[in-house]
Amino acid sequence: MSLYFPMFVDLSQKNVLFIGAGKISARRLVNIYDFVGSVTVVAPDCEPIIQKLADSGYITYHRRRFDENDLEGMDIAFISTGHAGTDVRIAGMCRRRGILVNAAGDQSLCDFYFPGIARKGPVVVGVTASGEDHSLAAETTGKIKKLLDYIDIPEDTEAGR
Repeated sequence: MSLYFPMFVDLSQKNVLFIGAGKISARRLVNIYDFVGSVTVVAPDCEPIIQKLADSGYITYHRRRFDENDLEGMDIAFISTGHAGTDVRIAGMCRRRGILVNAAGDQSLCDFYFPGIARKGPVVVGVTASGEDHSLAAETTGKIKKLLDYIDIPEDTEAGR
């Protein structure tokens, strides 16, 4: 097992693309939204929260299938189409363009893992089990969220949206 280094990166000027808009994408989008410059979602259908964010003008949503031109200007791509062959093809396109990629269904296609995130004000805690045990990471994240509720951390009104 490889251990993954927790690295905190400024994504506030980065363009993020979600290809696929199901439950996994919705959960990840909600978790990363406050940290990134812009979010674009491409999928024929989407979860209600994604539609709500699009209707409010917070994200760009294209209700259609992915096209390679969607990668133009993107820095990071999250792939969760539900089709292994499609994910492999899109991950290859991303790598050729130097776009960091995370494919929800295939660890081997990931340049990075999406951590569990616990946040209160300016304090952000990322949790991973190095891709080995998602339930352990989720359980640990939940415990850290509860712990943060007991710590006196001032809410940072300037952080996030």
